[in-house]
Amino acid sequence: MRPADPKADAIASVPASRALVWYGDAMRLWKRGPVTLSMLAVLTVLAQVAFELVPDVGPLAAKIVVPLIACGMLYGAAAAEAGARPRLAHVFSAFRASAAAIGAIVVSSGLTFAAEWFAADALAGVNLLRPTATPADIDSMTVLAIYAAGIVVSLPMSFVPLAALFDDAGFVGSFTVSVAAFARNPGAFLLYGAIAFALLAVGLLTMGLGLVIALPLIACATFVAWRDLCTR
Repeated sequence: MRPADPKADAIASVPASRALVWYGDAMRLWKRGPVTLSMLAVLTVLAQVAFELVPDVGPLAAKIVVPLIACGMLYGAAAAEAGARPRLAHVFSAFRASAAAIGAIVVSSGLTFAAEWFAADALAGVNLLRPTATPADIDSMTVLAIYAAGIVVSLPMSFVPLAALFDDAGFVGSFTVSVAAFARNPGAFLLYGAIAFALLAVGLLTMGLGLVIALPLIACATFVAWRDLCTR
């Protein structure tokens, strides 16, 4: 059966090793605006922390707002690719997108969070919607396992924000294109995800300091991958 979105038919198929090229290109994009891209990551992390400090509704609101803020790094990567400078104003760019695009981004992020929530509950009895109730002594391996669960679930949805924001694919079309890209390139996506996990692990094990580089590198790699597979 053919995909519902004809754009999915044009998706390229590449070897698993192509993920290494994506991260190599991501590093080159990051070097075109390292300070700004890192600051966009800082704003994303600070927004997450700020929302979690708000009792009751804060953590839930974070699942809606923070994914849109994080898209600022994708806009920064797109700017760097076009030869322009990433700007801090990109942090607001996704909020001006269509309702369908915003919905796709929020839903894909919510599905990833659901996987992390189930993993946190199963592995540590932690409710991620109540961060203040999270035990402070959770070991780092458990934290990494929770993030690993999120990454695995997120892989088929990696291109949802890009298709929604930059290709105007709509709600259903964004998921269709992203899942089709994953289905045609599972090896490349798995290696991409493994590298993303390693970068996040370094970021978390350095008290979060490494995230200012890890997050924009992952965003740039995701942009490069989408450009490589879906915009030929």
